[in-house]
Amino acid sequence: MNEKSHELTDPASFDFWAHDVVRFGDMDATGHVNNVSFARYVETGRVPFMRAGFLPAYDDRQRFVVGNLSIRFRAQAFWPADVKIGTRVARLGNTSITLGHGVFIEDACIATAETVMVYIVHGKSSPLPDEVRATLTEKFDL
Repeated sequence: MNEKSHELTDPASFDFWAHDVVRFGDMDATGHVNNVSFARYVETGRVPFMRAGFLPAYDDRQRFVVGNLSIRFRAQAFWPADVKIGTRVARLGNTSITLGHGVFIEDACIATAETVMVYIVHGKSSPLPDEVRATLTEKFDL
């Protein structure tokens, strides 16, 4: 995670939010939410963000794919609960976007995560389009 990962614990760092729930099946034998379920919560935040209109539409020629996912577990979670996932652009690379996520139950940050999304054109990583870079830089104060 980058040096700004502490900001991901602050709900005020996010303008884009998604919602999920802790499912009974998310728990493990110890009675808390299993670590694998946290990846699902991050996905719940990432997918709508990626389709929110900041980025080119996916088609047969271009798309974004997950290049890396890093999750920092900060607190246990238990069923039942409502989950809020904040997502923002943390960094822009040459061919990738790093998303920062904060996963919250009530006011508690239970996890932070970073997802590196690689821009693919015709099956190969490609530089981010200039208009995408400009839009994200302005929107997320990068």
